Amino acid sequence: MKMRILLNFSGLVVILGLILMATGCNSTSVQYDIPEPLVDETIYLSDPSSFNLTVIGGQLIIPNAGHSGILIYRRYFDQEYYDFAAYELACPYHWNDGCGLLTSSMGDLYLTCGCNDHKYQALDGQSIDTSYTLPVKEFSCQFDGGNIIRITN
Repeated sequence: MKMRILLNFSGLVVILGLILMATGCNSTSVQYDIPEPLVDETIYLSDPSSFNLTVIGGQLIIPNAGHSGILIYRRYFDQEYYDFAAYELACPYHWNDGCGLLTSSMGDLYLTCGCNDHKYQALDGQSIDTSYTLPVKEFSCQFDGGNIIRITN
């Protein structure tokens, strides 16, 4: 009798484990509905068109990358470490609407949705309103420490 209960319990544990693996219990990843075309962009800071990225808060838009364009934002420089972010310019909530383009001006601290003027922080892509749970989609951004920034997904 004990053996049968043990086998039933073991079978239940295996089945529950398989269900959890199949449903993907990782709740930390953000799921976007925005289509994700291949992104593999290289930016050279020595290029005159990239001059804005030489200052903190500087921005550069790559219009034909990602779904609706990509904004590269220079977060800070502490004499040893450069930090850049690369954001999708499609609004996380209105990406499929004609107005769903995020805009920002040089030195601006926010990305603004064209549909409802909702603002997201340029520093980390988070919404300034806690009722909006999706941040701006961020791409992987590597800097070689000298001249090259590479953006990928």
